[in-house]
Amino acid sequence: MMKDKKFRFNLNFVNTNRSYFFLALILICGLFMKNFYTAYNVCAVTGNGSLVIWLGLGFTICLIAGHMDLTVMYMSTLGALLCLGLHTINGIPWGLSILLATLSGVAVGLINGILVTKFKIHSFIVTLGMQFVLKGLMYIYTGGAELSIGRDYALNDALNAKVGFLPFSLYFVITTAVIFLVMVVLRYTRFGRNIYMVGGNLETAWLAGIKSNLVTTLTFTISSTACALGGALNGIYSGSASITMGEKGISPLMIALTASIIGGTSIYGGKGSVVWTWVALVAIAFLKSLCKKTELQVLVIAAILILCIFYETLAQYRKNKVVGTRPNLHLEYLEETGKKA
Repeated sequence: MMKDKKFRFNLNFVNTNRSYFFLALILICGLFMKNFYTAYNVCAVTGNGSLVIWLGLGFTICLIAGHMDLTVMYMSTLGALLCLGLHTINGIPWGLSILLATLSGVAVGLINGILVTKFKIHSFIVTLGMQFVLKGLMYIYTGGAELSIGRDYALNDALNAKVGFLPFSLYFVITTAVIFLVMVVLRYTRFGRNIYMVGGNLETAWLAGIKSNLVTTLTFTISSTACALGGALNGIYSGSASITMGEKGISPLMIALTASIIGGTSIYGGKGSVVWTWVALVAIAFLKSLCKKTELQVLVIAAILILCIFYETLAQYRKNKVVGTRPNLHLEYLEETGKKA
């Protein structure tokens, strides 16, 4: 007869839920800041931080599958430029402009996935090279100029407007809804479980009959598509877009990567959650409002990241040391961490 799992507040519990503790710490510090919890500030912080959430979504999915997608920032910028350009320059309606910009993400994701699976090129190299391709395409399309929404502010006003009594913009609500939709897909569908299995152990996934190449290609496609859609919506939300979008201050790509790790996604694949990343990115967005100086933001984020990596490394070392020594020690380790044998 199995014993009921008892709740234990220990280091393992803190580590598992570290993104929530990070957010709670930031929100507690906000109690001592003037105008931190005003509806205007909450709406502005969450809305301005939504773009990086889209990047974190794409990056986390690929990381769970055991790969890295370094094109997330440039893909979102391309999506924003295409959307604004098609509407402002070519007169295409917003709906079709957003769709075409999103389809560009589908195309880039398919190319990345095929290069990784069929040509066996490491995802780091593929996506690093794709960064330069995308930036070149953006310079060709815009000539280096900044694009704007022109005089059509209807959709811009809608995305900036608060949703009912909530202190959140429609843009942030849409972003959050997509995050939880992807979470449901990853957790409760066969395709989502296949992503975890491919990232956790490619050989085991192959033995289980999973088409790993297809799963990997679809993962890159979802990542690029999400980033392109998020970039298109962000361009409309902010009213303009340029090739250097998001390059001031801390790089959005670095923030997405950092939030994925702080959230608990393993850099080795097979473990993670887009919701954990979402929580970490919301915390970082409020941290930016709390700490106005960029150098202080970098210091706090770096300190938390180092602590997370240090604990993960220490825990993995301890696990490897215990497992295989004696069966009894392995059972003791499982009992201490609250896991089932």
